[in-house]
Amino acid sequence: MIQETINIQNRQETLHGILYIPSESTSAQKPFPLIIHVNGMPGSSPSEDQERFAEHFIARNISLFCYDHQGVRESTGIFNYFAAQANIEVVIDRLVHHSAIDPTRIALLGESFGGAMAICHAARDSRITCIGVRSPVYDTELIPTYPFFDDLLKIWTRNKQMRFPSGNHLKEIYISQTRHYNPSKIASLITQPIYLIAGGRDELLKAPGFEELYGKLASAEKTIRMFNRANHNFSYELDFQQMREEFVKFFEKNLILSNPQ
Repeated sequence: MIQETINIQNRQETLHGILYIPSESTSAQKPFPLIIHVNGMPGSSPSEDQERFAEHFIARNISLFCYDHQGVRESTGIFNYFAAQANIEVVIDRLVHHSAIDPTRIALLGESFGGAMAICHAARDSRITCIGVRSPVYDTELIPTYPFFDDLLKIWTRNKQMRFPSGNHLKEIYISQTRHYNPSKIASLITQPIYLIAGGRDELLKAPGFEELYGKLASAEKTIRMFNRANHNFSYELDFQQMREEFVKFFEKNLILSNPQ
């Protein structure tokens, strides 16, 4: 496996990421399909994703790019949902020109808020071949109605992993921004193959919401899998391993087997 640190400059800010590329395949198998991992808030670091996902996709000759959102960890700036959504396009625009990447086989893997972002982006980007989402925030406008919303902000900023604008208007900012990128309003525009995985014991989001989102998807090829004992983050190792294997098979089918080189 080759690990390539890629820092993407976008206006005044820098997005920090790591590109994981297969290294033992023959040159005839290049270029490789690419999965872009869209993090939650704040999600896992790019280096953590080597063990979480990269090694398993690499074994199927699929590359993976993991990065921190603007205002998260090593990426510069202040986090906001508009920038996080817009920067997916910035990332793709940069990586489709990489010599190891096949620009005709680009996929998104989104977790939690990243699942919401992946769905909203795929609705307006024909370059996306397929989408995998785990525990997606199916209605972003629902989150600020929770009585524990302020506690979520504290969790997101724990250990200064995320940096938000200063002041007392974060809730209002969040509401105004997420209203424009809400999966529940955009799902009907999704036509790519999509695999939605969620937990039956999700402490943040409930099963009927995942099922409602799934029903709105216009994709001819769509699958939903509920892990009855899994929580929002799939914290238990067996749940995570099974979820990961489902995604590995899904992406292999849509990026490798259905697109022979």
